[in-house]
Amino acid sequence: RFSIANSTAIAERGEMDSSYSKRKDAIRDHADRVAGTRNGWIERNRYYYENDYRYMRFLIPEGLRILDLGCGTGRLLSELRPAKGVGVDLSANMIEVAKAYYSQFEFYTGDGEDPKFMKGLGGPFDIIVISDTIGDLSDCQKALENLRPLCTPHTRIVVAYYSVGWAPLLRIAQWFGGKMPQPQQNWLTTGDIGNLLSLSRFEVIKREWRQLAPKRLFGLGNFLNRFIAPLPLIRQLCLRNYVVARPAPD
Repeated sequence: RFSIANSTAIAERGEMDSSYSKRKDAIRDHADRVAGTRNGWIERNRYYYENDYRYMRFLIPEGLRILDLGCGTGRLLSELRPAKGVGVDLSANMIEVAKAYYSQFEFYTGDGEDPKFMKGLGGPFDIIVISDTIGDLSDCQKALENLRPLCTPHTRIVVAYYSVGWAPLLRIAQWFGGKMPQPQQNWLTTGDIGNLLSLSRFEVIKREWRQLAPKRLFGLGNFLNRFIAPLPLIRQLCLRNYVVARPAPD
């Protein structure tokens, strides 16, 4: 029997689906527009990216099977030197650039929130990287749950993201042309990310913070990042955070 309550629920669900689709379309369109300039922005902020890549290599040994979810132009995947590298991005233009630069890897245009697409990637993978992508997802838990079929008990999930406290500074940097433009983000703390991983049947085994200074600052950046950033309490003021997790036992 079709009731007013049922029709209201269906209408609300339709509105949610429409909002979900519009946000995803906006993120895809934005990524398509900036794909051609992405590597240029990486070069302009080389100090920040070099430090990020260095720590990611510390977390992830080379020669593994790696899936990079939200791979952009493939630069991070290349820096990790996998034996088998697979990159996924919502933007076809990003994937086109990635294929042109790093033909030794596999790149696919697709949605990490689509379980059918994710299962089609095969696997399993030793490492699944989610770098800066978590804030673009509409349903983070669904995306994380989609990773389960691609894992072995020894797989590690590495989520890298910006610290919430830096959001105003990053917006200012974007306004003044010091940072690549980004669509509106879902800002998540390491605690939020840890809770989402737990709900998706992963357990967190490491949390870390890096880069108190994302610029060289005439050499002062190295001093701050090496000696001041690791200090208790200070470390959580850093720009970059990393959460490492593994599949929870069934």
